[in-house]
Amino acid sequence: MAKASKSAFFCKECGYESPKWLGQCPMCKAWNSLIEEPVVKTKTVAKGLSSNTYKKPSRLSEIQLEEEDRFHTGFEELDRVLGGGVVRGSLVLVGGDPGIGKST
Repeated sequence: MAKASKSAFFCKECGYESPKWLGQCPMCKAWNSLIEEPVVKTKTVAKGLSSNTYKKPSRLSEIQLEEEDRFHTGFEELDRVLGGGVVRGSLVLVGGDPGIGKST
Protein backbone atom coordinates (compact mmCIF):
# COMPACT_ATOMS: atom_id res chain seq x y z
CA MET A 1 0.00 0.00 0.00
CA ALA A 2 1.38 3.42 -0.97
CA LYS A 3 1.91 6.09 1.65
CA ALA A 4 -0.52 8.98 1.58
CA SER A 5 1.16 12.08 0.23
CA LYS A 6 1.50 14.85 2.78
CA SER A 7 0.23 18.31 2.07
CA ALA A 8 0.04 21.65 3.81
CA PHE A 9 -1.69 24.96 3.25
CA PHE A 10 0.36 27.98 2.20
CA CYS A 11 -0.74 31.61 2.13
CA LYS A 12 -0.35 32.93 -1.40
CA GLU A 13 0.11 36.46 0.01
CA CYS A 14 2.89 35.98 2.59
CA GLY A 15 3.95 32.30 2.44
CA TYR A 16 2.64 31.33 5.90
CA GLU A 17 2.39 27.53 6.27
CA SER A 18 -0.37 25.70 8.16
CA PRO A 19 -1.11 21.96 8.48
CA LYS A 20 -4.83 22.67 8.03
CA TRP A 21 -6.94 25.10 6.04
CA LEU A 22 -7.74 28.43 7.69
CA GLY A 23 -10.18 31.04 6.47
CA GLN A 24 -7.84 33.90 7.39
CA CYS A 25 -4.05 33.88 7.40
CA PRO A 26 -2.88 34.59 10.97
CA MET A 27 0.31 36.23 9.65
CA CYS A 28 -0.90 38.77 7.06
CA LYS A 29 -4.67 38.63 7.85
CA ALA A 30 -5.62 37.96 4.20
CA TRP A 31 -8.92 36.10 3.74
CA ASN A 32 -9.21 32.88 1.65
CA SER A 33 -5.54 33.04 0.72
CA LEU A 34 -4.40 29.57 1.85
CA ILE A 35 -3.92 27.01 -0.91
CA GLU A 36 -3.12 23.33 -0.49
CA GLU A 37 0.20 22.10 -1.86
CA PRO A 38 2.23 18.91 -1.41
CA VAL A 39 4.96 19.13 1.22
CA VAL A 40 8.48 18.37 0.05
CA LYS A 41 10.73 17.00 2.79
CA THR A 42 13.84 19.15 3.19
CA LYS A 43 16.52 19.33 5.83
CA THR A 44 15.57 22.03 8.33
CA VAL A 45 18.05 24.34 9.99
CA ALA A 46 16.15 24.75 13.24
CA LYS A 47 12.77 23.60 14.43
CA GLY A 48 10.14 26.30 14.14
CA LEU A 49 11.93 28.47 11.59
CA SER A 50 10.45 28.83 8.14
CA SER A 51 12.54 29.69 5.11
CA ASN A 52 10.94 33.14 4.78
CA THR A 53 12.30 34.26 8.18
CA TYR A 54 15.93 34.32 7.05
CA LYS A 55 17.58 37.62 6.27
CA LYS A 56 20.19 38.37 3.66
CA PRO A 57 23.75 38.13 5.07
CA SER A 58 25.36 41.39 6.18
CA ARG A 59 29.00 42.38 6.32
CA LEU A 60 30.31 42.66 9.87
CA SER A 61 31.49 46.20 9.11
CA GLU A 62 27.87 47.17 8.28
CA ILE A 63 26.41 46.01 11.59
CA GLN A 64 25.80 48.75 14.15
CA LEU A 65 26.19 47.63 17.73
CA GLU A 66 23.75 48.92 20.30
CA GLU A 67 24.54 49.10 23.98
CA GLU A 68 21.99 47.09 25.96
CA ASP A 69 20.60 48.27 29.30
CA ARG A 70 22.17 45.97 31.93
CA PHE A 71 22.01 45.62 35.67
CA HIS A 72 24.86 44.42 37.86
CA THR A 73 24.47 41.21 39.84
CA GLY A 74 26.90 42.14 42.60
CA PHE A 75 29.23 39.33 41.48
CA GLU A 76 32.09 40.98 39.60
CA GLU A 77 33.16 37.86 37.70
CA LEU A 78 29.59 36.97 36.65
CA ASP A 79 29.04 40.52 35.42
CA ARG A 80 32.29 40.26 33.42
CA VAL A 81 31.27 36.93 31.83
CA LEU A 82 27.86 38.37 30.92
CA GLY A 83 29.43 41.38 29.18
CA GLY A 84 28.92 43.89 31.97
CA GLY A 85 25.83 42.54 33.72
CA VAL A 86 22.51 40.91 32.92
CA VAL A 87 20.57 42.44 30.01
CA ARG A 88 17.20 43.67 31.25
CA GLY A 89 14.41 41.34 30.12
CA SER A 90 16.77 38.45 29.38
CA LEU A 91 17.11 35.04 30.96
CA VAL A 92 20.50 33.48 31.69
CA LEU A 93 20.67 29.76 32.46
CA VAL A 94 23.58 29.28 34.84
CA GLY A 95 23.10 25.61 35.75
CA GLY A 96 20.69 22.72 35.65
CA ASP A 97 20.16 18.98 35.57
CA PRO A 98 21.70 16.87 32.79
CA GLY A 99 19.60 16.79 29.62
CA ILE A 100 17.68 20.04 30.03
CA GLY A 101 19.40 21.76 27.10
CA LYS A 102 22.05 23.94 28.71
CA SER A 103 24.37 23.62 25.70
CA THR A 104 21.78 24.04 22.96
